This record gives sequence, C-alpha cells and structure tokens, in this order.
Amino acid sequence: MKLIKQNRRESGLKSLLKIAAIVLFAVTANAQAKKAAPAKTAAPTKTQQFRDSLNNDNGYGLAGCGLGSMAFGAKPGFIQVIAATTNGLWGNQTFGISTGTSNCDIPKMGRNAAIYIEANREVVMKDAARGEGETLSDLALIYNCSNTQMFSEKVQGQYESIFKSSNAYDSSRMILNTIKSDSALAANCNIAG
Repeated sequence: MKLIKQNRRESGLKSLLKIAAIVLFAVTANAQAKKAAPAKTAAPTKTQQFRDSLNNDNGYGLAGCGLGSMAFGAKPGFIQVIAATTNGLWGNQTFGISTGTSNCDIPKMGRNAAIYIEANREVVMKDAARGEGETLSDLALIYNCSNTQMFSEKVQGQYESIFKSSNAYDSSRMILNTIKSDSALAANCNIAG
C-alpha cells in the first residue's frame, strides 16, 4: 500500500514538473521574442492613434462598451483589462447593451466620429463654430453625408448642445440626433442605426 501511494506522489510530481517545464519554456520563448522585436522609435502621433483606432471595429477599445469604455476610452494596452473589469461590474455592460447607454448606443460610424472628435477636439470646435472647415468635411464623410455644406450649417446651428459635454461620445450622439431630427439632413446622410 505504501508503494502505491509513493508511486502516485511521484506520478503527480512528474506531472507538475512537466507543466512547470512547459510554462518556463513559454515564458522564455516570449521573453526572447520581445528581445528580438524592433524597439519603438517614437510615440505614435495623434493622427496615427486615430488611424489605429479606426481599424478597431469597436471604436471603444477591446473591452467593449460600458462604464469602463466611458472611463478609460479606447486606449490600447493593459488599461483595457481594467476597462473590461469595470464593464463587468454589476452587469453594467449588459445593461448598457440592453438600454442603449454607456457608449453602447451609437453605430460604428458614430464611434469613429467620436474618436475623430477626441483626437481633433479644438479644431473641430473652431470649425463647428464657424460652420465650415476641413474637420467638418471629414465628419460629414464619416457620417456618410453627401451635402457637406448643409451638414456644417446644421452642426453650427446646434453647436452649444453638441459641445456642451467634453465627452466626444456625447458630441457624436448629439450630431447623430441632429441628423436624425432634421429631415433634409437625414435625406443627405446615410447613417446606420
């Protein structure tokens, strides 16, 4: 009986050693891959961050929509783990998806516009106050609006309500509401959602 117990312990110990060897190999391989990777030369520019964020279908980071996306945005890296944890607390992500709140209420184009607004906020606000400019043309393109002049005029007319919040998602929501509430503008814009 003693011999059987000893064999089981040795078998269990061998299994643990095998697992430890596999983990050690994986960690070592990962460390070597990081050493072999080329070093980053400079921090990405805001333009590059915007382009990268557009490649992300979500527009709000890998964590998805919810309170975490509102608090931490689409910043890449470990912060998305914290955002995902926040999204999962008390079922707020499920609630946001069900009710259309917490950044879960706007289509992809609205999220892309929010990212654009955040990256270019000062210029967008200046152009919106004037009712013309490159950033408004860009936003009209993002919202699939064929009449850029009409889009710019309507955004200028709703300037106070669009930019009363410093949250770019709120601004994007207000632009979407402006498009939907104006029949002439809605006819010139092909918005999804």
